[in-house]
Amino acid sequence: LRLAPDFRVDELKTEQPPVHALESAVLIILYPHEGQLCTVVILRNEYDGAHSGQISLPGGKREKSDVDFKQTALREANEEIGIIPADMQILGQLSRFYVRPSNYIIYPFIAFHPGQPVFHPDATEVQRIIEIDIFKDLTYSSIVSKTLTFKSNFQITAPGFVVQKEFMWGATAMIFSELMQILN
Repeated sequence: LRLAPDFRVDELKTEQPPVHALESAVLIILYPHEGQLCTVVILRNEYDGAHSGQISLPGGKREKSDVDFKQTALREANEEIGIIPADMQILGQLSRFYVRPSNYIIYPFIAFHPGQPVFHPDATEVQRIIEIDIFKDLTYSSIVSKTLTFKSNFQITAPGFVVQKEFMWGATAMIFSELMQILN
């Protein structure tokens, strides 16, 4: 909740997802790189959708063929950034939560890779891969607030992180906030 926009805090505490909500899973991939613990996020391409051009974790919608949400997260990360699921060691799962603008329930998983993975971004979904030093780039002292403007001049002010000159906020920042609590 620390990285939730103010107007969402109360609803996140009390609101239950609607029965028609879609289900998805995302993957936080932790790996060592140059003596640091790193992870990766993606800058999504521009498209006609709720999360166009935003920073997100690799992941996406659960398919009927997925055995569980862990498989969804691994399959989607493979499709979006080319990670090899067999190379990932699943460490655990963070809290699920509902994202009203896209009507998705997100199930976040944490995985470990023994070295820096070789990424192969899907050009239709991924504009850019952004690598993050967990303990340098994601600190409480680095949280900033930014006013964002959407269609019809709708504005919100949201907390988040600036990573490689991009503003990471919303669900992705909230997921990392929970990870930060665990690591601290």
